[in-house]
Amino acid sequence: MVTKTAIDQLPSLPQVLVQILDAVQKDNADYQRIADIIRHDAGIATNLVAVANSSYYGAKNCESIERALLFLGTDVVKTIVITACIKQFFGHFNQQHQQFLKRFWRRSLITANFAQVLATLTSYAAPDEAYLCGLLADVGQLVTLTSNEQQYLAMLATVNNDQQLLAAEQQQFDATHCEIGADLIDNWGISGFMADAVRYHHEADQLILDAHHLVKIVNLASQLSTADEIDDQALATADNLFGLNESLTRELFNRVNSDVDAIANSLGIDIADTEVTGQRYQQAHQQLGERLGELGELAQLNAALWQARSQDGLQEAAQRSLFLTLGISGSVLFLLDDESQKLCSQTSGQQPQAPNQALNFEIPLEVGRSLISDAFLNNSQQSSTQTSTLTVIDRQMLRYCQSDILVCWPLTQSTPEDNKAVGVLVFACTQQKLSELEQRSNLARQICQEIAGAIADNQHRFELIEQEGPTSSQYQQHIREAVHEASNPLSIIRNYLEMLKIKLGDEHDANEGLELIKEEMDRVGNILLRLKDPGEIAESDTSVNINQIIETTAHIFEDSICVTKNISLEKHLDSSLGDTTGNPEHLKQILTNLLKNAVEALQPGGKITLSSEASVSFSGRDFAAINIEDNGPGIAPEVKKNLFSPVDSTKGQGHSGLGLSIVKKLIDDMDGSIVCRSNPDSGTQFQILLPN
Repeated sequence: MVTKTAIDQLPSLPQVLVQILDAVQKDNADYQRIADIIRHDAGIATNLVAVANSSYYGAKNCESIERALLFLGTDVVKTIVITACIKQFFGHFNQQHQQFLKRFWRRSLITANFAQVLATLTSYAAPDEAYLCGLLADVGQLVTLTSNEQQYLAMLATVNNDQQLLAAEQQQFDATHCEIGADLIDNWGISGFMADAVRYHHEADQLILDAHHLVKIVNLASQLSTADEIDDQALATADNLFGLNESLTRELFNRVNSDVDAIANSLGIDIADTEVTGQRYQQAHQQLGERLGELGELAQLNAALWQARSQDGLQEAAQRSLFLTLGISGSVLFLLDDESQKLCSQTSGQQPQAPNQALNFEIPLEVGRSLISDAFLNNSQQSSTQTSTLTVIDRQMLRYCQSDILVCWPLTQSTPEDNKAVGVLVFACTQQKLSELEQRSNLARQICQEIAGAIADNQHRFELIEQEGPTSSQYQQHIREAVHEASNPLSIIRNYLEMLKIKLGDEHDANEGLELIKEEMDRVGNILLRLKDPGEIAESDTSVNINQIIETTAHIFEDSICVTKNISLEKHLDSSLGDTTGNPEHLKQILTNLLKNAVEALQPGGKITLSSEASVSFSGRDFAAINIEDNGPGIAPEVKKNLFSPVDSTKGQGHSGLGLSIVKKLIDDMDGSIVCRSNPDSGTQFQILLPN
């Protein structure tokens, strides 16, 4: 069914995407502001509500944009929007497609506004639900367009009204956009009558006289959105369904259309099909590309700042990033000293213009002492083109930075509770450069927020580095950097998986594999958290079903690397083996490492055998046993001597040599044992013994 099309592919106008992207990028994102913009676009709204109502997030009856936004949070919304922006930017939509999107956008927004007004006027209990339902009334058209762009656009050129459109859709696609949109909403599991309202929004008014209130609201709203002038049929429907007289209906019509035109104007959207509007669309598309480029620049800045190991290193990272992103050279950080309540200069000693000049400035937090202190106290940019109006410290900084205009940007960390001023970024530039920076003020603001956040968050880390010494601190820092950098792609992949599940539908055969991938990603996340804070996460032993974990882990290899390398994997599991005490995550990690080693050691056509035994006696104790055996070349004697010690890998680049040492540690933690037998004639066998 076409209703299973990936919702994240639904197109949106670039003007709307740019506005949403700007809103979600702010640290203190205003939920209401984000919701107000999303309310203007059916594609993003559909995407948002679909994710909120999916089984992955477990929300129930998110029937409004505001509720979905609050449930998901800004991080998930940011991922959804960035995904949509990337797909929109790299999509190759022709002029005909663009014009359809603009017309669709205007009609869906008019329908939504009418639905909300009618809901309020007729005392419907949930006007926000009516708005969302009106916004999504024709979303089935977007779904069909995504799957059959050229065919659908060609069909649209042959129809003149809604009834002709429904007939043409039924003939060519065996389903109307009303049915497709309703099925889509049904798939979200939302209770109530939203799906019915979408399904019947083009029905004749005589057929819905006794239908649910929401069905009648959306039906009338859709009729009132069909043209620039209200027609007799819409007036008759308003009277038949709600007893609205002609004068009131026309007043509502004019007001809603005026409101939507104002929204279009504020977003820079012109519905007319002219060369000028085509240029505006291209400009908006270019703007979208610029925003995506800025996201990449901010990601690089964030990574550079988190790699810093001292305030000097952070200054250097900030200098490099400012030069690469905004072309700013010769910057200096002034950071707040809480004890003295002064701004103190922080330099890296890498200043190319004046390598022999040391900055040791301290500026009291008093108004008028310096442009630098004024920027901090007023939390606003300060600059001057008249050196005679500057204090001596400002003139010295201008000479130090070697340009025409001194510019001071406040550094403020935004938190959910408040805004914390941490310092000032000082640099000098020409008037032309200052004008260019003002045009990129949004990126400049976000860069300042990233630097401020790094200063505030890294202060304690820098203190620990100085106290602990380089060896232990470097080790911990590398771990924290890895965890920090890995968390973002893991989060994005999880969201992509959910989008893919929505696309494929609940009954698709691939869902089992997708769920398995999600479980493995969760396991990766837990491993990273253990590395980051080993003292904070104590995983107690629980009941372990050994056979079940063997089956699950083996299944991953059978359907992936074993297939690509033509390796067979046999299982001989002891059905009498019951549950035992242990850590299931540890056991899965152990099996994963051993199976991975076996696969990498085998040539195509090789064989791995997995078996379990319920009872093995060893040193007077009873154990459950797991055997992993391969028919490979065996382990070299010199390697076997230090088999479970961390050594350089013999597998080449990309291998750490830590796998078996990790296996040994995890088994020790479970109070178990591991032995290895290996020779060139019979391959390698590992036996794991776990206490019963």
